[in-house]
Amino acid sequence: MFAHFFRCGLRELLLGAAGSSLAALVLLVGIQPIGAQTTAVFFDYPGTALNGIVSAQVIAPLQACRSLCTSRSGCVGFDHSSEDGICRLLAAVSSAGESRVSTAATRNLIIGYRPPSNAPAAPSAVQPKPAVARAEPPDISGRKVSYRSIPGDPRPIGWVYINVCRGAPVDADSLRSSINGYVFESLRLIPGRIEQFDRNTTPQCALVPKAVGYASPSAEEWRIGAVLEEMRPLLRPAGVGTRADGLLPMQGSDRYRIDIWLSHE
Repeated sequence: MFAHFFRCGLRELLLGAAGSSLAALVLLVGIQPIGAQTTAVFFDYPGTALNGIVSAQVIAPLQACRSLCTSRSGCVGFDHSSEDGICRLLAAVSSAGESRVSTAATRNLIIGYRPPSNAPAAPSAVQPKPAVARAEPPDISGRKVSYRSIPGDPRPIGWVYINVCRGAPVDADSLRSSINGYVFESLRLIPGRIEQFDRNTTPQCALVPKAVGYASPSAEEWRIGAVLEEMRPLLRPAGVGTRADGLLPMQGSDRYRIDIWLSHE
């Protein structure tokens, strides 16, 4: 009688296809097949039975069914019936359906089915990194210090000071823009701030409008004369004459400088 009971129990244990016997053996003796996956994340679907390709079928507790699928290479999901203890291992999952007595788990989310009980957290919206506002280079006496270095531009830098005597009938802003937008061959001219002067206290305001060019002792003086010639078309409409006065003092910080005095005769 005991032998009959053992034979019946063994027959119930080894249900399914040929692969079932291997799965049952793994469950009974704890041997993992070659290529087994020792760690896995499953999405749990309580009250669910799976549809797809069944690779093995055994009678086992729910936790042992999960462990068997975890250790079996190619197992993409399983379902377990609490009614008869049947554990089915699936090589492919096509769909799922509601089942009061079944519990399922899959390695991937089931498309078109309700979310699992351990659904992954929705990815938080990626917040764009705020653009780093680059501060303007400090303004030193109307000069942007970043202009000191201009990669790929072989022209030396010269500064232009626009001095406006009060009451002079000249649009200094337009003149400054035209100088800034003109490409001079001899120098790269950088206009500084527009300075305002009182005609009664500044001797230069009593003289005719003019642009005076200077070069430091370490500079090439010919560049000043050349760039003043290039400036004539820009200065002529404002009635400003040009001349190169000579050298800047040794302590001057500029190698090339042009002072434009806008006054009225």
